Amino acid sequence: MVSNSSWRHHARIDEIISEIDRVVVRITQNGIHSGTHPRMFKPTNKCFENEAIFIFTVSDGKISEIRAVSDRLGLFLQLGWEWPHPK
Repeated sequence: MVSNSSWRHHARIDEIISEIDRVVVRITQNGIHSGTHPRMFKPTNKCFENEAIFIFTVSDGKISEIRAVSDRLGLFLQLGWEWPHPK
């Protein structure tokens, strides 16, 4: 997702829940946008903070699947992404 990644990024684990073959991790991530992204071609050098949730499926003691969701719209708005206007 991120190319030329030089984002200054930190992640804090807020919560971990595990049950049978699933582990859910809720994190808060923050940093400074100092790299590029397909929707933000130039670094903004703005600070950001958002939450993400990862769901890991574990089989035979190894992670076999990872699913994740994060507040990307909130992230882009914090970084000053201009809302697309319909033509």
